Amino acid sequence: MNARLSLVTACAGVALVVTGCGGGAAPASQGSSAPTTTTTTQPAADPVKWAGAFCSGTTPVLTGAVELITVVAANAENPPAIKEGMLKLLDTGGKAMADTEKKLKDVGAPGPEHQAMHDELVKMFGDGAKEYVTVREQISKIDANAPDFMAQVEKIGGDSADPSKLSAQIKKLDSDPKLKDAVKTAPECTEMRTKLGKIIGQ
Repeated sequence: MNARLSLVTACAGVALVVTGCGGGAAPASQGSSAPTTTTTTQPAADPVKWAGAFCSGTTPVLTGAVELITVVAANAENPPAIKEGMLKLLDTGGKAMADTEKKLKDVGAPGPEHQAMHDELVKMFGDGAKEYVTVREQISKIDANAPDFMAQVEKIGGDSADPSKLSAQIKKLDSDPKLKDAVKTAPECTEMRTKLGKIIGQ
């Protein structure tokens, strides 16, 4: 468990660095305009709104994961407190992922060239939300006072809601000029940088 939590810390740190890199204003040449399309598909979404939807769901998951590390460290001899912290994280993260799945669907892809990424993220948040619900149900049934409580917890869950996947997606956004500028501009992404910075101490 400690090793996995350390990985989460690293992932959150990566997210902070990537979304906060540059620190300057977004290049004026990019702005927030979206390319037009003549297809029968939904018009391209505003990249800033799309990035905001992504960050609004990512923030509670990453910040919650980092906060859980503090709970575990401060309650090494108090498994019930650790269990309570885990359930809180799963409740918050699961709701955030489900809400984000809906927001991204409502906003739509920020252009035909980003449709595949958009669909991947919608699926990732949707699958993650379902996994959080399943994991929560399993952890809630474990006796926190059992000698092997942490060992039982380590056996639970898959990788659909792995925070490292969010960091990987942020890297993809950072490598795309239009989306990188949108992430720098969206208020929800600014909030994510601020919250992660306070928690990690940067």
